[in-house]
Amino acid sequence: MSDETADETKDVPEDGRNGEAHGVRRKTVAIIVAVVVVALAGIGGGYAYWTHHEGNAYHEAVAQAENADKALSKAVDEATATTYKADQLKEPKLLDKLDAAISKAKALKGIPEDRPGEWLAWRLASARKVNATDADEADAQAKALNAALKAVRDSKLAKELDTAKDQLKQGIDGAGQTLRDTDGKVADNATRDSLAKAIDEANNTLSKKGVTDPKTYTDAKAKLDAAVRQVTDSKAAKEQADAEAAAQAQAQAAAAQAQAAQAAAQPQRSYSQSYNRYGGSGSGYSSNRGYSANRGYTAPQQSYTPSTNTNNGGSHRTFDFSNSGGHGDPNAPGDPYAPIVH
Repeated sequence: MSDETADETKDVPEDGRNGEAHGVRRKTVAIIVAVVVVALAGIGGGYAYWTHHEGNAYHEAVAQAENADKALSKAVDEATATTYKADQLKEPKLLDKLDAAISKAKALKGIPEDRPGEWLAWRLASARKVNATDADEADAQAKALNAALKAVRDSKLAKELDTAKDQLKQGIDGAGQTLRDTDGKVADNATRDSLAKAIDEANNTLSKKGVTDPKTYTDAKAKLDAAVRQVTDSKAAKEQADAEAAAQAQAQAAAAQAQAAQAAAQPQRSYSQSYNRYGGSGSGYSSNRGYSANRGYTAPQQSYTPSTNTNNGGSHRTFDFSNSGGHGDPNAPGDPYAPIVH
């Protein structure tokens, strides 16, 4: 028997059992390989699912953080848009709390700028947590900042309400005093009636509950002030009218007094003394005859002219009365009643 024949006979099982065992081993290996493949496929699918889930959660956290940061930034802008002073607040210490809230809000870092890889599930999970934390901090700080700002605004409003209310009280007191002081001293008493009505309305406003707008008090104060001005203007008008009437009466009295004094200084007849050259005196008056009569007598001028009367052969003298007819007026005609002596 040759060697080849011997080798061939070795591979042939004697009773067929060896061939069956060989087939079983081959099936077992195939099953194991299949299980490994399935296991590996399952692991890969699970990882893919994990990365997909973490990726979605990360992007959602980023969006929430961005929105929260925008809201916080808006709150900071609103809080810093108006400058508040301590004397404007009913509780000045609230201004310190607002400043602290603004500083803390500005100090927040915000969301990170780097982005993790889409297939690095563990980095996606870490980044998601960072963004979620940022969103929570921004939301919390925005709420704290808005609360601090509201507290400051409410305190400012409370101070304004108190101030407006106090001013209205003072206005009512002053208006009441004006009403009392102007009784019978105004030109139009209807202005005092309007003031009394405005005082009643102001008192009703003052007693209202739950007033939240200072304008409620300031409007009532403005209306009250207008009514007070009408009364004071009416009072001033009466004072001016009284002063003008008094001045006019004084002027009329002065004029009457001056007229009386002038009348007393002028007699009913004008009388004057005149003296002639002989020492006589007389009262002169103007008559309707057109000539002046005087009790003083002026002697006629005499002129003596010797002459020879051819008729009687004697001499005669002639008196010249040329000046007697006009009583001293050389241009007057001679007195027809003057005697002529020859």
